[in-house]
Amino acid sequence: MAAKKRVSQARKGATSRPAKSGKARKPAKSAKSASPGRIAQLEAMVGKLRSSLVAEANRRKLDQRVVAEAKRARDAVTKQMSALRAQGAKLAAQIKHAANENRTLEQARKAALAKIEELRAELHEKSEEVRRTSAELAKLARESATRAREIVHSRGLGLEPPHDPDVEGVHDDDPFADDPFSGEKPPI
Repeated sequence: MAAKKRVSQARKGATSRPAKSGKARKPAKSAKSASPGRIAQLEAMVGKLRSSLVAEANRRKLDQRVVAEAKRARDAVTKQMSALRAQGAKLAAQIKHAANENRTLEQARKAALAKIEELRAELHEKSEEVRRTSAELAKLARESATRAREIVHSRGLGLEPPHDPDVEGVHDDDPFADDPFSGEKPPI
């Protein structure tokens, strides 16, 4: 700024010293009377100041562009960070949901395993019951067949068998003769 002021005053031909009020003023030199060396010096100073002013303007433009670019970059990074935060929150919610679902599935699996063990125990009990019942039925079938033989033999000899109220009808042959499971454990 001071250099600009000096150039302005030099063009006007004014001095930088204030005028004294008590003394007579000297007439100002005109531009024609200035020496060519002084004019060249002033022109060089003006050129230097101009180039310095142009350089400063270019630096300011560059600074403004850098500031604007930095602001755009900051805005882009802020936008990306917001998107990443939202995505992170979404992923965290999905992970939490998956963990809860996994916990629920694990509980269901444990309950299913417990039910399977319970059903296996029940199946074993039922199998034992069926085996006992089959054995009893086989025993009863053998006893019945034996009684039927005795009845058939006693009729053949003419003897009358003792009256058994449990036996209603008498069979002439063994009803379980062709039964492959008679006296054996039935398959399960």
